[in-house]
Amino acid sequence: MGLFGAKKPNSDAPPAPATPRVLSLGNGVTIPCPAENYPGILESLRSRCSREQDKDFFIDWMGVRTRMSMLSWAPQELANTLSSELPIPDDGYRSEAEEYVGLALALDRADSDFWVMEVGAGWAPWVVSGVVAARDRGLSARGVAIEAHAEHARWAVQHAQDNGIDVELIEGSAEEILEEVRNSTATMLVLVAAGWHENTVLEFPDVDGIDMGLAVCTMPDSGTDYRGAHLQHKKVTAVCLEELFGALGNPRIDLVHIDVQGVEYELLQAEARAVQDHAQLMAVGTHSRLAEGQLQDFFLERGWGIIIDQPCEAIFTMTRPTLAGFTVRDGFQLFENPFLLNI
Repeated sequence: MGLFGAKKPNSDAPPAPATPRVLSLGNGVTIPCPAENYPGILESLRSRCSREQDKDFFIDWMGVRTRMSMLSWAPQELANTLSSELPIPDDGYRSEAEEYVGLALALDRADSDFWVMEVGAGWAPWVVSGVVAARDRGLSARGVAIEAHAEHARWAVQHAQDNGIDVELIEGSAEEILEEVRNSTATMLVLVAAGWHENTVLEFPDVDGIDMGLAVCTMPDSGTDYRGAHLQHKKVTAVCLEELFGALGNPRIDLVHIDVQGVEYELLQAEARAVQDHAQLMAVGTHSRLAEGQLQDFFLERGWGIIIDQPCEAIFTMTRPTLAGFTVRDGFQLFENPFLLNI
């Protein structure tokens, strides 16, 4: 017996295995952004141009004009108002401070050109805000908004025009859309399509524009969406993100904003190489705790860092076919690709 009654090692026994190697999650580069830093960061987006009231529009501190009558669920009393307030904790109708911080950080890292892409764009608030803010800084800008709901896509065109942006609406088959993208010189492109991991046709709810929580159907032939709502569906074009990047000329995209109502992880997992090669900052709207963990693991194991991690909120009171169906307030995650920094 050895000390303290332990057996002496058997010299004939095989050597003990080496300590297992622990993979490191975290790149040692990315610095998380705490909430106390938000005011200073958001001040960088304040418009340098003069603003005047307009009876149809809410005009925010960035100088972005939003036609309130287009957004029937938004507070209509915001029309004909100017706001100098920073959107902390939120703007009262659209988004929380965290998403604006993502836009500000992307602009701070931009060179002479600024690229912004929005997948699941709705009326394209982030593409339009990005182009307006870049223009205000004297940067050239290009934006791409991908939206499967035809009415929402037309709202995006209207929103761009309301802010003086040269915009082109593109629709058709995936091949037709990609060809038009290759040939377009417009500042902003609005694609009537779903952003996906292959060129195909998907099912999408066929409802009016008031519902901003629509998503492509991942439960074929069910007639039920991720929330358990029984909806009529129609066929929509889906465009492969990797091929879209190629049609755009393979630029570095300063900010890719994805909000596709619960299938973010499925999309990004399939498009991992394209995202790694083209996206500098990835802003993701999240719709379940499971997806948030999956996205953290997905990006961290690829060397990305997490700048902001704001969990979603869910109430588990009724039956739903998916976890995302229980979500009552979306979460937000902002990831940084260190491999494209300062390129």
